[in-house]
Amino acid sequence: MQTRRLKRGSRRTVRTFYGVRSRTLRAIAQALMYNPTVHTLDLTGNWMSPEAAYYMAELLLRENIALQHLIMKGCNLNPRAAVMLAEGVELNHTLQTLVLADNHLGDDGVLSLQEALAVNDKLQILDLSNNHLGAVAASSLAKALQENQTIEVLRLAGNNLYEDTAKGLQTLLRVIQKREKPIQVLDLAWNALNVPAAVPLRVFLVRSAVQQLFLNNNRFPGPAIDTIKVGVAKSKTLQHLKIGFNPMEPHNALNLLHAAQASSTLQTLDLDGIRVHTDFIKVQKRLEESRGMEITIEGTLSDYEIKGPNLKEMMLKRARFEGFKPKRKKRKKDFGHLLLQLAENGIETMLPEQFTEAAMKKKKIKIREELLRALYEEFKAKKSWVDVTSMLECYMKLFPDTVLPPPVLKKKKRKGKKKKKKSKKTK
Repeated sequence: MQTRRLKRGSRRTVRTFYGVRSRTLRAIAQALMYNPTVHTLDLTGNWMSPEAAYYMAELLLRENIALQHLIMKGCNLNPRAAVMLAEGVELNHTLQTLVLADNHLGDDGVLSLQEALAVNDKLQILDLSNNHLGAVAASSLAKALQENQTIEVLRLAGNNLYEDTAKGLQTLLRVIQKREKPIQVLDLAWNALNVPAAVPLRVFLVRSAVQQLFLNNNRFPGPAIDTIKVGVAKSKTLQHLKIGFNPMEPHNALNLLHAAQASSTLQTLDLDGIRVHTDFIKVQKRLEESRGMEITIEGTLSDYEIKGPNLKEMMLKRARFEGFKPKRKKRKKDFGHLLLQLAENGIETMLPEQFTEAAMKKKKIKIREELLRALYEEFKAKKSWVDVTSMLECYMKLFPDTVLPPPVLKKKKRKGKKKKKKSKKTK
């Protein structure tokens, strides 16, 4: 709880989170009616009734000639309270900041404030964040801003401007970009904005004189980000862009960074909550070193690709192992010799049955039939034939020193002298 007593001659009166009731607020308003030194009244977190809003409007805003900043954030204000405040805002000639965030004004409350906002010629900062505002409120603000030429900061974060057609937002943006005195800061964060709002925002960035734009925590997918980036690149006034926590991909973030690079005015690009690839980091470092641009990201994704085992190579290694597995030297056979022999005979493909017969019966390689069937599936040619050529190429990559053994020469039979048969002597 934060409390500070009223002190004559002070520049600031703070009664935040104090639980000020209507009767107490009436006394505060009466005390400040003719106080020429208090410029700021912060009533954050004090839940007020419509009667309390009436005291603020009637006793303070209409009479006080020094109050410049009125903060009524989280004060439980409803549309009825907005009606009470409207007359005071309309007649006040000193108020520069009006913060009504975190209340329950709704579309009806903004509609009640529309005329007061249009007439007030001193207000510069208007904060209506988190007030359940929709398309109707956006249209009401658009009408007010057609008349009002003093508001420079407009905060509408945390509302319901996500309608499918985005007509209310489009109307508001169109009015802002045509004003003589531009809106310098526009906060549209946390509004669930998605694809329909991308084109109006692109046009707004190109044609308006906005300097700070907050689009973070919305629902802009990658294609919408690529649409908005065009406006970022062409904007002649945009200095700060906050667009993190949107469902964009790393390549969309890189496209947005290239748009920031093309911009001649952008100083800050906030992509908090977005993970990027290493190619983004290269451009980021170059912009930070050359232009002093501040770029915020969540982190970096690794660029490697996870690859599983190469089944073809694994099976050929197993075939070679099983061929050399027998203990007796004469029974050890190199599976690669079979493939080289078939290639030497001009065989490129063959039936699985023929390959099995050549391997197990002719070459007498001790290899399991299950392994051979798996090899047939990996090295399959058309019509379920076995691709002997590709199998040999893969095997030679693994074992490039494999060569056919020299042919075995048949031994010639030696011609020996015939033994004479001993004749039996006849007695």
